Amino acid sequence: MKVEKVAKIFQERDNFLIITHQGPDGDAIGSTLGLLELLHSNGKKAEAFFHEELPKVYTLLPQMSYITANLPCLSNYNTVICLDFSNPKRFGDIDLSSFNTLNIDHHPDNSCFGKENFIFPSAAATAEIIYSIAKSIPNWEITHKTATFLMTGIITDTGGFRFDNTSPHVLKCAAQLLDAGADYNLIINSIFYSKPKNLAKMESDIILHHIQTAYDGRFVWFYLSDELLDAYGINEKDTEGLIDIIRSLEGVEIAAIFRRKDEGFRFSLRSKNKAYSVGKIARKLNGGGHELAAGGFIQTPYIDEAEKIMLDHVKEELKNQSNRI
Repeated sequence: MKVEKVAKIFQERDNFLIITHQGPDGDAIGSTLGLLELLHSNGKKAEAFFHEELPKVYTLLPQMSYITANLPCLSNYNTVICLDFSNPKRFGDIDLSSFNTLNIDHHPDNSCFGKENFIFPSAAATAEIIYSIAKSIPNWEITHKTATFLMTGIITDTGGFRFDNTSPHVLKCAAQLLDAGADYNLIINSIFYSKPKNLAKMESDIILHHIQTAYDGRFVWFYLSDELLDAYGINEKDTEGLIDIIRSLEGVEIAAIFRRKDEGFRFSLRSKNKAYSVGKIARKLNGGGHELAAGGFIQTPYIDEAEKIMLDHVKEELKNQSNRI
């Protein structure tokens, strides 16, 4: 019934603003632009806001007009749709509670911060949720652009259907999106086969000189410094898939990337084994996410201290599950 309730909101209301988290990934981008095109193509007034220009890998997708840099006044919109973020802090310092917010997400630790909350933890991607809503609305058109954007969100959040969240339902959604005209070849070529040479060189440098391991190679991590990014001319927003390079190494159970931010270090975590929950680790460190993909922030001025804190938490998780390191 939840899907039908959201569908009714889309049908009965107008003048929407769609927002997502800072540093948007493929699902945030795909679900936002997919919903924007869905609303436009069915006669609704809607706009979308991103904090920054999108990563280069997504510029080959169909072009849409969206807002960046200057956040519009949220009170000018009938409904503010919050997509793909579990906590309002991931959007920024703005108090969203005073606006008519519709929170649609698939993260199991969503804080239900919206005036209306529709959380589907079993969904592989927020884009999957948007598609399920769209197809439940009688006589609403799903254009090839809508299908392409939503397929982008699904492909990126399932790792090209390699990740553990790949379910029968999301595969059925993907098949139906292909039938609706999703440009699968464009998506695959944009995301997986258009890597700049300087990024490939930086990835090689990371593997050769920057990764660190612990616990017999079961935990691997590196620090993505400004100096490393500058050396190869890489913008941080174009490093979305970097953690999968080290997660793919043989013997690795948990992988992490550290990145300096303000007075501490932001971290991303991935696990490739259901037995080891990086979501649990992130929640202990004031972060959150999925059990196999999560992130957070460690407040300390020193990278070695941030690494030590993470090492202790990873050790506890590995030990609790296997009783040995």
